[in-house]
Amino acid sequence: MKFEQLLSHFDTGICVDQLQKESLLDIALLFIGVDGEIDESEKQVVYDWAKGLQWNSSIAIEDYLEDSLGKSVLAVQQNDIESFIRHRIHHIVDEPMRKFAKELVVKVIEADGNVDEAEERALAILEAEL
Repeated sequence: MKFEQLLSHFDTGICVDQLQKESLLDIALLFIGVDGEIDESEKQVVYDWAKGLQWNSSIAIEDYLEDSLGKSVLAVQQNDIESFIRHRIHHIVDEPMRKFAKELVVKVIEADGNVDEAEERALAILEAEL
C-alpha cells in the first residue's frame, strides 16, 4: 500500500480491515502448500472465498494471491511455518475474523480429502495463536 493511501485510509478503518484480510489470505494460502504440494482443490477454496472480498488495495487481488502463495511456498520450504503464522495472526485483531481463520484453514486442508501430519501440526500452531 502506498504511503499516501495509508494516510488517507488510516482514520476510516480501511487500513486495519485490509491488513486483516491480507493476513487471513496469507494464512489460508500457507495451508494450501503446508503439506509440500499445491493442490488445486485446496487452492480453489481460498480463491473462491477471496472473490467475495471487498478488496481495498492498489494491488489487484489476483496479483496479491499469486505473490502471497509464492511467499507461503517459500515459508514451507524454509521450515518457517510457525513464524509465518504468528506474524500474520498478530494482524488479525477482530475475534470473529480470528475464529473464521481456523474455519477457512480447516476447509482448505480438508478440500483434497487428505489431512496429513504437516497440516495437523500447522493447524495446532494456528490454534495455539488464537
